[in-house]
Amino acid sequence: MNFAFVAALAIGLFVLLNWGVRTLPAERWQMLAAVPVAKAADGSWRGVNLTFYGFFSATGTAFGFTMMLLLLSSVGTPASIAILLALLLLVVCVPASRVIAGLVERKRNTFTVAGAAFVASLFLPLLILALQPLAAKLLHRKIAVLPILAAAAISYAVGESIGRLACLSFGCCYGMPLRDAKPALARLFRRYNLVIHGPTKKAAYASGLAGEPLIPVQAITSAVFAVAGVAGLTLFLLRHFRLGALIPVIASWGWRACSEWLRVDYRGGSRISVYQVMAILSALYLSIFLVLLPSSSVITPDLSAAFSQFFSAATILALQVFWVALFVYYGKSRVTDSTVSFHVIAERL
Repeated sequence: MNFAFVAALAIGLFVLLNWGVRTLPAERWQMLAAVPVAKAADGSWRGVNLTFYGFFSATGTAFGFTMMLLLLSSVGTPASIAILLALLLLVVCVPASRVIAGLVERKRNTFTVAGAAFVASLFLPLLILALQPLAAKLLHRKIAVLPILAAAAISYAVGESIGRLACLSFGCCYGMPLRDAKPALARLFRRYNLVIHGPTKKAAYASGLAGEPLIPVQAITSAVFAVAGVAGLTLFLLRHFRLGALIPVIASWGWRACSEWLRVDYRGGSRISVYQVMAILSALYLSIFLVLLPSSSVITPDLSAAFSQFFSAATILALQVFWVALFVYYGKSRVTDSTVSFHVIAERL
């Protein structure tokens, strides 16, 4: 079961990311739908755009959420504690994704996963420690901190590897053009670069980089996070919880800090961006926390039991509702508009 699960996840991520990197930068893959909301005098309708950015952001978040609940179930964490942890994280982090972007980038209509993840990295360890006595008193169960943090780190890495496809679709979080890169970098990415198409992509309207070969920061980020998540999951299932948490933490936050130097989208006015500072602080804080935590008692993850407990009609329906709510929140475009018109095809009447 463990081998099949890891193999299926690795293959699925490889296929999805390979398709996304090749396909999503095209102009066709920014808008998923336009919903008519108000009729104009000429008979056309003003539309609200629903984006693939929202689709992949919702999918990545819901997948990471599902993975976290599954891994926590596999180590015997009570469902009530697992769901409470996940919900508290979401209540804090989803609004933080917009608030931090507004503070750093001075833009009201954008999101930052890095900012939300930074808040989560500070909040989650303290939250788990606070819930320990509550679980002991109310549920008469002892919750193991190390496996929970490992499950969260793995789930974040895997979910973000999918969620980063949203940036390929919207054209945000883009790397510098090869013409401005150092010669060594330009040679490295001469063959494997990223070209974003379409005037409504952020790289086009914010920096005029439509059609330019760029350093593929978004694609590298997806790959780094996917590899780190799969490696962490393998160690988790082998009961190496500390290492299973440290690898995704160091890889994800370390790459976030380094990748900022390869990007040209606006990240604040300072030479070292606020997001780099957040990444370094998160990597240090979580690494020290994970190293100092005492080892958990011998716990063997049991995916078979987790699957049988997890997949019920109520759980699946709740996850679907959760995905829809995230899609509406992230997918309703606030920086693009559309005009929609309808007509009858006379020859088909």
